[in-house]
Amino acid sequence: MNNKVIHREMRVPNLWKKSQRELLALALVASAAAVIAYRYFSLVDRPNLVPRLTLHQQILAGTAPSPYRYRMLAPLSAELLRQVLENIFGARRAFLLAYAIYDLVAILFSLIALYLWVRRWFSWELSLIGVLFIASTMPIALQNHYFQPWSLLEAGFFSLALLAIRAKRYGCLALLVLLATLNRETAVFIPLTLFVACLEFPGVSSRQDWKPLLLSLALLLEWAMVYGALRCLQGNAPHGLTVQALLTKNLSRINLLLALVHGGLFFGCFWLFVILGYRDAPPFVRRAARVLPLYLLAIAIWGVWYEVRLLMPLYPFLLPLGVSFLQHKLRTLPSAEGRSLHP
Repeated sequence: MNNKVIHREMRVPNLWKKSQRELLALALVASAAAVIAYRYFSLVDRPNLVPRLTLHQQILAGTAPSPYRYRMLAPLSAELLRQVLENIFGARRAFLLAYAIYDLVAILFSLIALYLWVRRWFSWELSLIGVLFIASTMPIALQNHYFQPWSLLEAGFFSLALLAIRAKRYGCLALLVLLATLNRETAVFIPLTLFVACLEFPGVSSRQDWKPLLLSLALLLEWAMVYGALRCLQGNAPHGLTVQALLTKNLSRINLLLALVHGGLFFGCFWLFVILGYRDAPPFVRRAARVLPLYLLAIAIWGVWYEVRLLMPLYPFLLPLGVSFLQHKLRTLPSAEGRSLHP
C-alpha cells in the first residue's frame, strides 16, 4: 500500500470526526433557536396579533409610516407563506403560523451564520460557547416591540457579509447587500465594513490599495439604488418620530435607566471580554470593528436606546473580540484542556 493510500485512509476518520463535531454543534444551535423562536412567538407574535397584522398589511399596501414602509423582505416572505397556509388554517391562524415559521427560520439562519463566521477563527468548542451565549441573551433584545421581524435576519446577513469580505467573494457580497437592503436600511454598513476592513492606509498610491475603496463605493451605489427604488415604488412617508422627539424620549430618566439595564444584559460579561480581547483578536476582526463607532452613532441619532435589538447586527463584530479573550486565557492556563481549543 503506497503512502498516498495510507494518507487518504487516515484522513477519512478525521474528516468524519470533524463532521460529527460540527453537526453536534449545529444541532445544539438549532435547539437554542427553537426555544428563542417559541418564546418570541408566545410573548410577541400571538399577544400582538391585531397590531402586527395591521402593520404587515400596511407595509404590503405601501401605506405604513417610515421607515417600516421600506423594509419589504420579511413581510413579503411571511406573506407568501401565509397565502399557502390560508386555505388550510384560515386567515388569522395562517398569519400566526406563517410568522411562527419565519421566526424559527430567521433566528436559526442568524445563529448558524454567526457560528460559521466565528468558526472561521476559533475552535468549534469556543465558537459554540460564544454562539450559545448569544442565544441565551438574545431574548433581552427581542422585546419592547410588537412588529420588527427584520431584526431577526440582520445578524445573519452581517455574519455572511463578513465571511464574503474575508474570502473576497464580492459577487456574493453584492447579493447580500441587495437582500439586506430589502430587509432594512442598515445594510449601508456592509459596504462601510468592506472599506474599513480591507483598506490599508499606508501606500495608497498603488492600484491594489484602492481596490477595496472602489468596491465599497460600488456597493454603496448598489445600496443607494435599491433603497431609492424602494422609496420610489412605495412612495415617500413621514418618519414616525423626529430626531428631536427621539432624543427627548431617550433622555427621559426611565428610558435612560432601561437603556443601561438592557444594554448591560444584552452582552453581559462579554462587554468586558470585548475590550480585553481586542488586542489578541485576528487583525481582520480588529479592522472590521472600526465600523462600530459609525453604527453606534447612527443608533444614537435615529434609534430608541432601550430597544437593544438595534445592537443585534453587531453580534458578528463583538463576539469574535470576546472569544479572542477566552482563547487567550485558555491558552495561558496550565491545564491540558486549554491546549485543545484551537481552530
